[in-house]
Amino acid sequence: MTSSTRLPLARFLVVSMIMIVTAALFLMLACSTNRHEVKNLETNLETKGQVGDRTVGITSDNELILQEERTAADELRIQESINEQLLGSYETERFELKRCRVDISDPRLGGNGVIPPISEIDRMKAPETVREEIGLAEDGQVKVVKKSYYKDKLQLERAYQKSLAKMIDITARHKEECEYKMGQARRAVGLPSQRYTGNGYFTNGDVWIQGQRVENSLDDAFEFKARQESH
Repeated sequence: MTSSTRLPLARFLVVSMIMIVTAALFLMLACSTNRHEVKNLETNLETKGQVGDRTVGITSDNELILQEERTAADELRIQESINEQLLGSYETERFELKRCRVDISDPRLGGNGVIPPISEIDRMKAPETVREEIGLAEDGQVKVVKKSYYKDKLQLERAYQKSLAKMIDITARHKEECEYKMGQARRAVGLPSQRYTGNGYFTNGDVWIQGQRVENSLDDAFEFKARQESH
């Protein structure tokens, strides 16, 4: 074998050895780092005081820390509760924005009968779709028992919280702009800038007597206006 043929062969053997060692190291690292593994936590403290539900204390390493303990089930339950509240806020904001867009498109308020498009809102995905796309796969069996890694689920819910908060901000901003324009359009045709609110009173027998209804549509608004003008 000549020196010219030995050199490429030696280079091939070196490269192959490097690849084998790298693959082995990667496999060892993958096997040794399971992010779903439950680790032991040091929670014992030399207590120095309380701040609400949190404990001020000193660790075995002589570090002063503020520690709050909560079970994994409670942490996830609280996060899901926060998300449900945010979802309710988002749905309210979106409903009010949709109602405003319908009213402002009405010819009686100077609209052309076409709901004004808002690409930022119209392209917004449904909340449940956003939640699914963040990424969590659960395996179902015949018993319909679903399992998922706790850490994945918690991360999913926290990411969902950020998505909902952003959706609320965007929707609320467009709702505020729409309602400002709607107020101007209402005043231009003799309506109050804000929708009519309902009223009534209780009798001595605690019976509610309905006065004016709540305005549920522009038909109501013009009906109330005409009634006021006739008196």
